[in-house]
Amino acid sequence: MAIKSVEVHHESSEEYDFEEYEDDEEVLDTEHVDVEMKEDDFKTQGANDLDLGDVVGAGFPIHDPSIKWNMMKPLLGERYESPHQLQQCLTNYAIKSGYNIKFAKCDTMRLIAKCGSKMKSQPYPIRVHASWMTQERSFQIKTLVDEHKCVRNFNISNLLSPRWLARHFLKELIMKPNLKCKEMQSIIRTKFHYGVSWSKAYKTRCRAMTIIDGKLTEHYARVWDYCHELLRSNPGSTVHVGVTINSDHTTYFHRMYLCFKAIKEGWKIGCHRVIGLDGSFLKGTRKGELLTAIGRDGNNQVYPIAWAVVDIEKKANWKWFLELLTEDLNLLDGGGFTVISDQHKGLLEATKEVLPNVEHRQCARHIYATFRKTYSGVEFKNMFWATSLSTVESEFLRKIDDIKEVNPNAYEHLTARDPHTWCRVFFRTDIACSTICYKRHKKWESVVCPVAIKKMNRLGEDLRNLNVNPSGPSIFEARNGLEGYVINLQSKVCSCRLWDISGIPCVHAQCAILFTGQDHVQFISEWFNVDRFKAIYANNILPVNGRNLWPRTSYIKPLPPFS
Repeated sequence: MAIKSVEVHHESSEEYDFEEYEDDEEVLDTEHVDVEMKEDDFKTQGANDLDLGDVVGAGFPIHDPSIKWNMMKPLLGERYESPHQLQQCLTNYAIKSGYNIKFAKCDTMRLIAKCGSKMKSQPYPIRVHASWMTQERSFQIKTLVDEHKCVRNFNISNLLSPRWLARHFLKELIMKPNLKCKEMQSIIRTKFHYGVSWSKAYKTRCRAMTIIDGKLTEHYARVWDYCHELLRSNPGSTVHVGVTINSDHTTYFHRMYLCFKAIKEGWKIGCHRVIGLDGSFLKGTRKGELLTAIGRDGNNQVYPIAWAVVDIEKKANWKWFLELLTEDLNLLDGGGFTVISDQHKGLLEATKEVLPNVEHRQCARHIYATFRKTYSGVEFKNMFWATSLSTVESEFLRKIDDIKEVNPNAYEHLTARDPHTWCRVFFRTDIACSTICYKRHKKWESVVCPVAIKKMNRLGEDLRNLNVNPSGPSIFEARNGLEGYVINLQSKVCSCRLWDISGIPCVHAQCAILFTGQDHVQFISEWFNVDRFKAIYANNILPVNGRNLWPRTSYIKPLPPFS
């Protein structure tokens, strides 16, 4: 698979203090390299100690690990593949029967299990001794005393280790990955009649997820193979992987960027020329940030464009992300495009450098979230959104002055955050998108997407309150008391600017269109055309093989990054 590009960054070597993890390996960070790219009774032998010695294994049963856990029982002479397999069988038997077992010896050569009861009033002769056979490679029970003189005790949670429990939760966690630890405690109490602590439930969950997903180191070690499989199954996609090379030549994962060909081509064909940029925290053993670029299709639905996993949300990572995004979408210097983001300083600076001519809007919801921390209440909320949704400058000035009259400090707070980036009055009018924030289908009869029809109907709710005066075949004046607006049907503009910004006829334009007897739908921007919408999704992201079929690459396997 062809390597797209190579980028090397050198940084000074540093030493880090780190904690030791049971299943994970730690990493250091110095040099960055970016590359694209079921019940039978227990067999009674009496109270005597029966010893097989070292007889030949033929004729003795072989343990079946596939039978149900609560159907397992140790038999004299039974052969196992390892001490661990026998230990699992004895543990299953003890938990099911309620008799405690203590492993006096369990290593690679032999296993000795005794009664684990703590009562000292009488002896408890139950005993199991097993070791390797000399005639074959089998681990065999050679001594078995199965007489239980102790009382059943279902308070033997010491046998319910996270390792044992984890294998009993695989199916539950596969079907319900977000299963809570408290839910697991309840299931354990119901299913096994034992109670465990929250911490043991947590450790059980972690072990089970490791079994399901594989160890963290195994995941990161195959990142190159994964990327090559992505490129094989979806040729033309963009995949960049960044690794960190330490001074001792060990390699660690740093960052990764992905943009599928089907997605970027779909965006170019029919999505609004608006891109939402945001970062969010990743949860898990290894922390990090997920950077995303989101678009809007013709029905105003979220359209994921590209995403990246990085160590931290900072200017350098945003610049790297935007440079790759610019190349994928042919954004050039950003002219004719709009970006919506939060107020992250690194993102703002990176956008200015990579896309100097792009229209940069700030997410009004982020602006208001900051504003309401100091200026809360219904009045301030309504005043803020009235200001943000203003479409003409005179209306904006009036609304912002209302805020100033109520609280000058609130006015200063908002004007210091550049209203040009979060108020509609200052938005461009050629992208047919009035979005000031991003929130988180089909057989259609109309030629335009349903969201446009729905919005147009909502905008026209006050249609009956307007009077229309024609001034030629395409120019009209719509009046409502002292307010008057000029509409040009040929140019598809209105002096209120809402039609210009959104691409959907405002109430004034709808009034003029109704006067001429024409169909309102034909005056909706082509960005909402159903054919364009279908073209966006004409190409699909192709499926990827499981990791058992991924190609093996020759790159050095990276270790997990710092948490």
